[in-house]
Formats: sequence, structure tokens, C-alpha cells
Amino acid sequence: MASVQMRKVIKSFAGAEVLKGVDFGIVDGEFLSLVGPSGCGKSTLLRMIAGLEDITGGQIEIAGEVVNDKAAKDRDIAMVFQNYALYPHMTVRENLSFSLEMRGVLKLAIEEQVKRAAAILGLEALLDRYPRQLSGGQQQRVAMGRAIVRNPRVFLFDEPLSNLDAKLRVQMRTEIKDLHERLKVTTIYVTHDQIEAMTMADRIVVMRAGIVEQIGTPLELYDNPANAFVGTFIGSPSMNLLRGTLVGGDTGLTFEHQSGQAMPLGGTLTGVAPGTAVDLGIRPEHFSIGDTGFAARVVVVEPTGAETQIVADIGTQRVTAIAKDRVSIVRGDTIHLAPERARIHCFDAGTGKRLS
Repeated sequence: MASVQMRKVIKSFAGAEVLKGVDFGIVDGEFLSLVGPSGCGKSTLLRMIAGLEDITGGQIEIAGEVVNDKAAKDRDIAMVFQNYALYPHMTVRENLSFSLEMRGVLKLAIEEQVKRAAAILGLEALLDRYPRQLSGGQQQRVAMGRAIVRNPRVFLFDEPLSNLDAKLRVQMRTEIKDLHERLKVTTIYVTHDQIEAMTMADRIVVMRAGIVEQIGTPLELYDNPANAFVGTFIGSPSMNLLRGTLVGGDTGLTFEHQSGQAMPLGGTLTGVAPGTAVDLGIRPEHFSIGDTGFAARVVVVEPTGAETQIVADIGTQRVTAIAKDRVSIVRGDTIHLAPERARIHCFDAGTGKRLS
């Protein structure tokens, strides 16, 4: 196992910077997830750690050693790709043992490593099958087994579940997390699916346009987003942002929505001047439906069994609310959505930064 450290890492393609001084560390044995929209640089960063992409500037350290100029095969890492990358002409057993054979490991040791990986991942009955005879989930387990047999210092996962169906993704999330709990190998996991990151990672790095927006545990990011981007990216359904202006008064600040509706904020905001344009961040589950709050016209009602998602318009802004109880609401109804005042987030409309 090993720690991994990024020190002001830069990557440029044709003069354009796609990573702009990325700087953070992963502690020994940690499960860290890189998330962000397509094109934010997360997969590029992972490939740089693996040694598959050159570094334009900065340093990458593994176990305290700078590996900028070290070949991928000498970094003692194992990578699991999105497309499995299995050898189609080899059996599962041969796929698992191939990398060890190339390294000159003794045959008996190879057999022991393959047996151990197969037992961990439930592949014993599949060892003599070819990849074409396996399901997508089974192929992914073989890809993971090929990483395990190498006994690396660091596991790297590049969106490994994106080719699986929804039910199998949930199952494989559990298997990967269980695998990490048992092996305790430092793991860096790239995904565009923030639900994967929330349910699996010890910490999450949220990236956008080549920079790190925020790092923290899943609940830290969920409860205390540093800006509107993190607030809306983490959580599903996404956080609602109500655009409006802060208005002063004798009892404190009031949020005035662009539809003309208002909500007193009292003394919950400090150091913010009246007249500031803001986005009020409200998570769907922090709306309550009743007789007070913002008047909203219902657009869609989506019952899911455990809860009901309600899509409605407050003025010209579309929002989503979640009701835990069954509700008798249909399209076209006017309802009132009251935010839990203690759980709202206020962001500067211009910069997106969280206001105190």
C-alpha cells in the first residue's frame, strides 16, 4: 500500500491546459473518488498517475517517490478500465495469470495468486471460460481479479461500471467497496456518477475545467458545498437554485425571489449587504408541502414507491421537491413549498461562492 500525492500537477494538450495546478494527497489505504462533468480532467489525471500520460508540470509521488519519469510498469499500480480490456483468446485463468507470467513469477506462486483472486471475486467456476462466455458483470470481476493478482500498491479505476445496467452497477458498487474493505489497498476511482462516489468513497475530489473545486467526505460535500457548482453536482435529484435578491429590514435580511415572492432569512446570513444577487440552494428533500412558502405550479408528479418527486414551477424557475408521504397532487395544481430555513444554502449569484 502507498500514499499518493499530487503537487501542482499541470497537463497541456496543444498549448491548452486541461489540468491547472492540481494539488492534493491520498493517504495510505484510502478510497478516493474523482468526480466531475465530462472533460473536467479526471480521467487524464488518473492516466498520469498510472504513467499512461506525460506530465507537463508539477510532481506526482507514490509512497513518497516522485514518479514523473518512471515507466507505467515500474510504478507498482494496477488499473481497471471501462471496457474491461480482457484478452479474448485467453481463458479467465490465463487472463488472470498473464501479467505475472510476463514478470517471471514462479508457476506455483502464480497458481496461488490466481486461486486467491478467484476466491475473493467468486470466479472459481469460471476459470476455464473465455471472455465471450461471460456476462458484463463477470467480465468486470475478471478485470478486477487481474488487478488483484498483481498485489499492487495502488488500484486505479476508470469508470469501471459505466457499461453495466443499473441493477448490476449497484451490485458491483457493493463488491468493489467490499473488496477495498478487505484488501485496504489505496484506491483512486474515477466516475461521472456522483451516486457511485457518494456510496463508495472515503473522500471525494470534485473537479471542473481542470481545477479542484472541493475535497471532502461525501456528507461534508453534501451538507457544506463550497460553491453552487458543488452543491448542484453532489446529490440526486440536484439541489435547486432559486435566483433572487437580498433585501434589508428591521428583522434582518429577506430573500426576494425573481417572481416577487419573499422569504425572511432573519439573522442566518452575516456580512452580506442588502441588494446582493444570490442563488438560494435548497435540496429537494428540504422542501415541505403545506399552506406556506413559495407558491408553485405542479408540472410532473413522479411516484417511486418510497417517495414522490414533484417537479413544479416557482414563477419561471423549475424546481424539484421530494415528499416522503403519499400525496394527492396532480399536474396543474398550485402548491406551497416551504424550505427548511436551517438547511438552505446561499450562494453569490455572480461568483457562485457560498455566503456565510
